[in-house]
Amino acid sequence: MENLKEAGYRIHKDSGADLNMHIIIAAISALAALVWALHSLQNSGVDLNSFNPFTWARRRKWQKQYGVKPIYNLPTATKAAAVIIVGALKQEGEISREQKQTVITLFTDNFNLENQDAADLFSSSSHLVHDNQLNFDQSVPHILKLSMKQFTPEMVVTFLSLLERVVTLEGEPTKSQTDIIDRVRETFKRANKNNINWKN
Repeated sequence: MENLKEAGYRIHKDSGADLNMHIIIAAISALAALVWALHSLQNSGVDLNSFNPFTWARRRKWQKQYGVKPIYNLPTATKAAAVIIVGALKQEGEISREQKQTVITLFTDNFNLENQDAADLFSSSSHLVHDNQLNFDQSVPHILKLSMKQFTPEMVVTFLSLLERVVTLEGEPTKSQTDIIDRVRETFKRANKNNINWKN
């Protein structure tokens, strides 16, 4: 009788071990099938990183940051002011060599830059303005958006003075140039830049 009980126990134990082995084999088979499916998807051109929530979040942030025009993604007050100054000057048409040199000198004197750095700033600003010359005054708030908090009242006064000087290099400013200056004033007023000696 004891032998029968012992044999029954062994059979039950063996069947339990077999069941566990079947579960392990099934899990390994499922994992292998998943790996094969992912491999096939990747070979067919599917980006597996698109299923990663962390990768998706980083990509979304990147698209939000760099999906805008480069001219609207200027992080410093110097770059933003330079782009608007060059943009205002370009409203008259092509910039002459004399105008270019005058603006570079203004950048050197007022932005605390070496001559080469001022020349590079002019070139990069000119490149950014190239595709955004029409209705440029409407771009002013977007250009200033990222750097607005960097402007002190004194910097705003200097900025406006430079703008007014640049647009009168060849005589009276055009309407589009005065529109740009007016939009700069309006943008800073909306930002509550106090104690600024605004010119009427």
